[in-house]
Amino acid sequence: MGQTAPARPNFLPRLNLSQPRRLESVFVQAILRTVMTLPGTRQSEPSARLPGRRLLIAASLLTTTVFLIAAGASIPRVPILGAIGTVFESIFSLHLVIAGFVGLVLAVAAWRRGAGSAAVAATAFAVVAIVGATIPLLSMVRAARFYGADISWIDHLQAIARFSAQPPNQTVLYGMVGEKKLYADVYLPANPPAGKSAPVLVMHGGGFIHGHRSMMRVWDRWFTARGYTVFDIDYRLAPPPTWNQAAQDGACAMAWIAAHADTYQVNADRMLLAGQSAGAGLALQIAYGLGDGTVRSSCGGTVPQPKAVFALYPPDDFALGWNMRARLGPSSARTFLKAYIGGSPEDFPDRYQAVSAIFHARPGLPPTLIAAGRPDHLVPFEGHLELVEKLNRAGVPNELIAIPYSEHAYDVVWGSLGGQITRNVLEQFLNEYLPAMEPR
Repeated sequence: MGQTAPARPNFLPRLNLSQPRRLESVFVQAILRTVMTLPGTRQSEPSARLPGRRLLIAASLLTTTVFLIAAGASIPRVPILGAIGTVFESIFSLHLVIAGFVGLVLAVAAWRRGAGSAAVAATAFAVVAIVGATIPLLSMVRAARFYGADISWIDHLQAIARFSAQPPNQTVLYGMVGEKKLYADVYLPANPPAGKSAPVLVMHGGGFIHGHRSMMRVWDRWFTARGYTVFDIDYRLAPPPTWNQAAQDGACAMAWIAAHADTYQVNADRMLLAGQSAGAGLALQIAYGLGDGTVRSSCGGTVPQPKAVFALYPPDDFALGWNMRARLGPSSARTFLKAYIGGSPEDFPDRYQAVSAIFHARPGLPPTLIAAGRPDHLVPFEGHLELVEKLNRAGVPNELIAIPYSEHAYDVVWGSLGGQITRNVLEQFLNEYLPAMEPR
C-alpha cells in the first residue's frame, strides 16, 4: 500500500502457476480413470446403461453452457451474453471448469457407446469450453497472487460463508427527519476488546431506490470477528430525489455514534465508512464531502472525520454511468440516477458534481480502498481509474482492487474468488491504516 496505487496488473494467464496446474492434473487423471472404466460391454456401470445419444445430448448441453458463459466473460460488450458471462464467472469460476470436464467425460462416454462422429465433435467442443473457462480462472489466480491474497478452494466450491452471520445485537433509532425514522442495526465485537474499538458505519446498496440495512450482514459479522463495532444504517431512499439527503443521513449516523461512543465503547475519531454499490458511493460522498461543506448532518450534532473508507464497486463519477448508458440486465444506471438526482447531467450539473467523488479529491482525505469487478456493466470501471489518478496526484493513500472477469456485486456469493481476494486485501488495508484497537 502506501501513497500510490500499484501499477495496473496484467491478468493474462501464465501457464507456470503451480496451483492451477496441480488442480488440472487432478481433473485430468480423474477423467482418464473414469473413461477407462467405461467399456461398452460393462452393463454394470450406470453410464453404460444410458444410450450413447442421451450421453451426447447431456454432454452437448453442459459444454455449450460452459462455452457460452466463457465467451460472454471474454467478450463482455456483447449484449446480454456478456453480462451473463461475467455474472457466472464472478461466482462460479472453478465450478465452470469442473462442469467442462464433466461434459468431456460424457462426450467420451458417448463415443465409446457408439455415438460416432457427433461424439468426436462434442469431445473437441468440450476441450474448447474447458480452455475458455480456464482462462478466467487462471486470471483470478494471478490477481490473487498480485494482491498477496490466499485462496481457499474449499470455500470457493462451497460458495456460502462457513460461519453463521448472526442477527444484529440490537437495533436503535439514530435519527428522525420529519416523520421519517432512521434506524441502525448494531453488531458488537465477537470478543469485546479491553479498550475502545474502531466503529464501522455500513451503508447498503440498491441503486439509491431499493435495499435495507443489514443487507451486508455477512460483511458486518466479518468486521465484528476482527474486533470492530458495526453500525449498519437506514438512509432515505428515492424517489423523490435524495441526492442531498442520503449522505446527510449517513453523517447524522456518524454524529449519533460519536454522541454514544462511551455506550458502545468505540472511538468515533477512528471510524471506517464502508458500503456496497450505492452505499459505497455514499461512503465516498460523505468522506470527501464533510471537509468541503457539501455534506452536513441531517440531524445536527458533531460529525467526526472518518479515518478510512472501504468502497465496493462505488459510483465515483455519476455522469459516466449516464453517458455510457450503463446497464446490467433490467437494472439501468439511468433509472437509478433519474430517481436519485432528478435527471441527466445536462439538467443538473451541480448535483452530479456534488455527489461524484472525482470532484472532491484533494490532499488530506482519508486512506481509501476501492474494489470493483472488471468489467462492471452497471458502474463503469473507468470512473475508478479517474478517481485513483486524482487521489494519487493529491497524495492520498489509496488502493484499487481490480477483479478480472467479474461483475457488479461479485462478492454476493461469499466464497467467490473475487470476494476472497477483496477480504484479504481489506484486512491488509485495515492492519495498516485502521486496526480495530488503536496501537499502544
